[in-house]
Amino acid sequence: MNRIIRVFPHKNSYSPDDEYAFFGEPTPLFPLPEHDEIHISCTFTWDKAFCEYLAYQYESLTNKPVKLGGVAYGSTAEGFIQGMYIKKNIIFTSRGCNNNCPWCVVHKTEGKLRELPICEGNIIQDNNFLQTSRVHQNKVFDMLKHQHGICFKGGLEPDLITQRFIDDMSVIDFRRIKELWLACDTDQRIPYLKKACELLSNAGFTKNKLHCYVLSYGKDREKDEARARAVYEAGAMPFVQLYRDFTNNKTQYDADWNAWARMWQRPAATRAHMEKFTSYLDFKT
Repeated sequence: MNRIIRVFPHKNSYSPDDEYAFFGEPTPLFPLPEHDEIHISCTFTWDKAFCEYLAYQYESLTNKPVKLGGVAYGSTAEGFIQGMYIKKNIIFTSRGCNNNCPWCVVHKTEGKLRELPICEGNIIQDNNFLQTSRVHQNKVFDMLKHQHGICFKGGLEPDLITQRFIDDMSVIDFRRIKELWLACDTDQRIPYLKKACELLSNAGFTKNKLHCYVLSYGKDREKDEARARAVYEAGAMPFVQLYRDFTNNKTQYDADWNAWARMWQRPAATRAHMEKFTSYLDFKT
């Protein structure tokens, strides 16, 4: 990682913040630090044209190699270098996933799940942490005992959440755990989600700590609404994600669909919507 400049098209909450992290076009007033190479990192395919432009811009400023890659270009993710392309406290303890979900590119870009050496960090971003071995999970829990604001953000697979997993995780003071993120991408996952939420609720996790990704294709509002409500009623806070096709053009949705998705991404708006919906049902009854 030393002396490698990493350039990103945009800055977000996951972006690294060291002196070798740059965003957007180079600024002539701020010369580049001494470096060995420059990496232009592109996550989303719809940013590829801009990243190719950035590569051209940075090539004019250096005689060192400029490399263009990232998830959008199908770059492999064999391992994990802490702090390289995301903030240092955000870590992967495994790569890949053994599922083959048609809407997901992880199995295409990272392959089957493999466990990695464990770094110190408080946000676990593994694509499917629960597919790792029990030995690996317990090593991660041991590391997390000394962390604060702990988040499992990758999306825990509900049908793999067991009482054994919760018992093993209890070596961590649950007050240190800020968020557990689950995933409910199809209606078939709802029964597993309900069981997982029941187990986690019995262990003391409230809806403020339990969150759930809910996939929507932006086609059947009634069906997607019902799944989001089922997640909320099960005991987790739904977070609707509109599907984005992995092509060079960002999938577009009309203003109504975007507004609906945003409502299910904001806890206060979600609660207000659910209270209104419950009052409507009571009225009809």
